[in-house]
Amino acid sequence: MPNAEVLATGTELLSGDLVDTNSARIARALQSLSIPLVQITVVGDDLPRMVAAIRAAMARSEILIISGGLGPTVDDVTREAVAEALGRPLIFDPELFESIRARFQAFGFPMPENNRRQAFRPQGSRVIPNPIGTAPGFLIEEGDRILFALPGVPRELERMLTESVIPYLERRFPPAEAMVWRVVRTIGMGESFIDERLRDLLEGENPRVGLNAHPGMVDIRIQARGATREEAAARAEAAVQTIRERLRWAVYGEGTCTPEEALIAVLRERGLTLATLERGTLGLLGGRLAAADPEGQVFRIGEVRSRRVAAPEHAAEAIRRQAGTAVGLAAEVLPEGENFQITVAMAASEGSRTLQRGHRGPLPHAAEWAANAAMGLLWRWLQEAP
Repeated sequence: MPNAEVLATGTELLSGDLVDTNSARIARALQSLSIPLVQITVVGDDLPRMVAAIRAAMARSEILIISGGLGPTVDDVTREAVAEALGRPLIFDPELFESIRARFQAFGFPMPENNRRQAFRPQGSRVIPNPIGTAPGFLIEEGDRILFALPGVPRELERMLTESVIPYLERRFPPAEAMVWRVVRTIGMGESFIDERLRDLLEGENPRVGLNAHPGMVDIRIQARGATREEAAARAEAAVQTIRERLRWAVYGEGTCTPEEALIAVLRERGLTLATLERGTLGLLGGRLAAADPEGQVFRIGEVRSRRVAAPEHAAEAIRRQAGTAVGLAAEVLPEGENFQITVAMAASEGSRTLQRGHRGPLPHAAEWAANAAMGLLWRWLQEAP
């Protein structure tokens, strides 16, 4: 299988003004094709640096995907950088120019003169259509190397990946073996505990299992290989079942499932309702639960208070009684010097539970910990309740 690299361009990615999400999109697309992504490089809008980065990537890897720098402004220099790096002149494409102008006409606007720059492409390149934007992409076959240049607007890049880049790579590089990926999501169990319970899986080669920790949660990623997709899927499924058996209550879902979605689903299934009370959490707990239950069938009330009226274990029972819900959930983040004290509690007619921990880090991180810890506490109770 060929190796692939991503070159993400844009000074805004280096200044911290914008987070690079395009590289993650490209990585997921390559993963689905069993093409290993070996490096991601970020470079600003600097022509000499871009030229050097392109040459280095093309020397190392068979596939290079560039995101960004295809707009109409003077700092959009991807076309020029690719042309210089590969020793190809830029040519004006009249058909491309007319398609760009027609798109502006469809929008009901005259085309600004600087958009004419987008009709230039390196000689020998092939246009990658952009069905929802004005910046076309292009691909170049350079011996056994392939370069793709895509716009930096995420929805445009994703559409072009799906409709053009992935089909091209599927034809060009049919996989020698099948790969299947699964993600098992857990909450309320520490990474070190999970590591102990899954040590043999984590040390295995096929499937390959790895941990990815988040505040109060751990994702378990599984990559399985096989001669056929069915064989790879069977290996992945066997690993998933082993993980579920060993971690039991801590597993709340798979794939892209969030803990709030899992909680709302189980509460709805059992006919239970929920109310929350929080302080110092930036409202994260109630906000996430409300987003997962927009019709309010399960999540009835989410209160955020600026002053302490009761300890969290008492607040959980108080909000449950006030709202008339089956379950009350409380979360509190209190500053302690340079650190924070996190306390979460849940209350139901059958009893209550409380969890407390210290936290070092900024308030937003502590608030995320508190929200996840509260949901983890309730999730465990739901799994263990008779």
